[in-house]
Amino acid sequence: MPTINDLIRQYEGDRARAVQQRDAATAQARSVLDTAKAEGRSHLTTPEERTIEAAAARRQDAARLIENCDAQLTALRAAQADEARIEAEQAQRLPGAQPPGRTFEETLDGRRSGPADSGPLWVRRTDDKPAVVARSQRFADHTIVAEYAARRAAQDQHVVGHHGSLGEMVRAMSTTSGSALVPTVWAGNIIDRARNASRVLTAGAQIVPMDAKTVQIGRLAGDPTAAFRTEGSLITASDPTFDNVTLEAKTMSALVVGSLEWFQDAENVDEVVSNAIAQAMATELDRQALFGGLTTGGEVGATGFNTTFPTPPNPRGVLATLLAVASSSVLGSGANGTAITGTTPWNEVLDTIYTVRQFNEEPNAILWNAKMAQKLAKTYDTTGQPLTMAPDVAGLERYITNQIPSFTQGTATGTATDVFVGDFTQLLIGQRLDVQIQTLTERYAEFGQIGIVAHWRGDVALARPRAFAVYRYLIGA
Repeated sequence: MPTINDLIRQYEGDRARAVQQRDAATAQARSVLDTAKAEGRSHLTTPEERTIEAAAARRQDAARLIENCDAQLTALRAAQADEARIEAEQAQRLPGAQPPGRTFEETLDGRRSGPADSGPLWVRRTDDKPAVVARSQRFADHTIVAEYAARRAAQDQHVVGHHGSLGEMVRAMSTTSGSALVPTVWAGNIIDRARNASRVLTAGAQIVPMDAKTVQIGRLAGDPTAAFRTEGSLITASDPTFDNVTLEAKTMSALVVGSLEWFQDAENVDEVVSNAIAQAMATELDRQALFGGLTTGGEVGATGFNTTFPTPPNPRGVLATLLAVASSSVLGSGANGTAITGTTPWNEVLDTIYTVRQFNEEPNAILWNAKMAQKLAKTYDTTGQPLTMAPDVAGLERYITNQIPSFTQGTATGTATDVFVGDFTQLLIGQRLDVQIQTLTERYAEFGQIGIVAHWRGDVALARPRAFAVYRYLIGA
């Protein structure tokens, strides 16, 4: 598949040849006219007229080709500048997750590069290709995405050449209700921005590109065991067991509303639209990755939501998976919540960490909301000095997401919350390759506004459920 730089060189070469053709045609026509003038003739001969006409046609063809090349080069250089900006962002470092025994390079958008001394953590069962996007890798550079982009190159290039940027595409759509697939180079940018904004992805969750509605990934389900034996006795076979993690695409839609004047006039419409769509996608993705699949009023009501998240259409996230297949990894069940003790404020969090470790897993991150983080940050000893954070807690990355709500549990009015601990590299986020946008011009017309809907398709799955634990109903600030 040609790169943007390859395409730029191609169009620059085409343009240079077109300029030479234009200049040669101009020189030929001028030579004929100069000859007639030197001979004192006021009229051209029939062959000379034909020569002039042919030169004019070649010059017109060359001018059209130059105009087309200029338009393509403008679009490609805009895409090249966008890539350069993303690469500059990648050069900045951000604390992130590190699976045990593996080293990752941390970058601004939370992506991780796989270890150089080993293969991928997961592979696709259909073709044994790497299943996940490495953390230092752009979504568009993954093998599956790149192959898909190559198949769509002609279609995408037409859109890129016509509009130049996602913002201009949205601006063009803002006058009519319609929908369109976002070219892969722009869709990948939105997905990478969402990866940066999503806390579960920053914590280490892996993105799995999906080129089909259902994708199966091979995983290790059970480790081999060893045992001592007496001399000459039978060696008992103990093979590792493998099964599949199945991702089945489900649809999530994000709505962004803005004024007609803003869409038409804003100079930074591309940046703002991309960020707004990515933020909306990341926010809902965090909520579904943690709480998707909660289906009873008791579960959802005691988690601060006013609606259920049945599967389908929602994916099944961490808490619902644990309740279904690993309920002993869900701690805390107090009718009035569990109060944090001032002298031992870390006990409940430590219990959650060690629940994961009791199943021979090693957590890498804690997710909680801002109120819980504030509550624990404001614990003091009798002399008013801040209490030292427990080393096991301090050793993990800690991320705040307010998609974990505070809610009422019995007498704990608006202060109960959940704390998630886990090896988030075992959380897989399936991502279909297409992102579709749709404009809504009629619904908000009376307010002079336009709605932009982005449709995301994907799924959530836990590769190893016991790598996670949740403490429910812990009373925060």
